[in-house]
Amino acid sequence: MCALYLVEDTVSGDVKIGISNNPRERKKEIEQQYNVGQVRGISITWFFSRKEALSWENAFHERFKLKHSPERGGKEWFSLNENELNQFLQWMKESNKQNEEKINLLKQLLKREEGKQK
Repeated sequence: MCALYLVEDTVSGDVKIGISNNPRERKKEIEQQYNVGQVRGISITWFFSRKEALSWENAFHERFKLKHSPERGGKEWFSLNENELNQFLQWMKESNKQNEEKINLLKQLLKREEGKQK
């Protein structure tokens, strides 16, 4: 499992789009490694593989490449307007909904298999 996360620098309002197996620990590292104030988690969505999370991370980095915020350091910081941020958050909400549906389907399939084995 790997998460695609969105965090905000509470001083500048810039956001970081990244991936991590441990987003909570990554948030602490971000506050120490980048030119930021306190970092606030905005949203997170999980993927079944790092490869899938990386693919989405790259897609969003490409989409917002003209919105880079070099002051924060690194290529994953962006100055997004409210509309861009809301669109991204809506995508993450939909992604989480789809993940939940997949998990529920897997649970149903496992229950059927358990019933067949008894």
